[in-house]
Amino acid sequence: MFVPQNKYRPFIASIYLVLFLILLILVKTNSTIVTSFDKFVQNLLLPITNPTNTRIVEKITYLGGPRIAAILSIIVSLYMFIRHNFKAGIWSASTLVIGNLINVLAKNLIQRPRPSDKLVAIGGYSFPSGHTFGTALFIFFVVFLIVPQIKNITLRRILTFLGFLWILIIALTRVYLHVHYPTDTIASVLLVLFLWESSLIIWRRISD
Repeated sequence: MFVPQNKYRPFIASIYLVLFLILLILVKTNSTIVTSFDKFVQNLLLPITNPTNTRIVEKITYLGGPRIAAILSIIVSLYMFIRHNFKAGIWSASTLVIGNLINVLAKNLIQRPRPSDKLVAIGGYSFPSGHTFGTALFIFFVVFLIVPQIKNITLRRILTFLGFLWILIIALTRVYLHVHYPTDTIASVLLVLFLWESSLIIWRRISD
């Protein structure tokens, strides 16, 4: 994996972390900014909420589950080992483990209850979204480890676009089902971006 030198990467990672922490504090303090934003986005999805769409969304969101995302990410790491790219394999596996530990820690630290009007039965805490986090991290692995190996530039761009679109779709399914607030999914993306930029800093050091 080629990672261009970027002296601003620590600063970029810090920005993502600060934004995540600000959102965390706003959620923890039940800020009206957060509650108003969450309600606004949830209301946008109400017109398309019906039993048929709910069944479809349930199937889609299942594909973005934390377990499936973790398994797929592990497959990417194993692929790196098979290709004898041991550094990339170890780096991606370590990033996966550390990232999921951070996500679980954040959930248990904030302990934000899920929306009371959720459309499917589910336990656990709401902030941040595990589905969105796991899916985003997996897509980042694919985009930066697998896609660059494709020779066709157009295909690379299409796959990259579809990958990031998939993150958005999974995030929206969680909000649609009322198992997460919109800010839960935004927090997950910010957390993944911080983790990713931090991981790239480490990658630069071990690959030099």
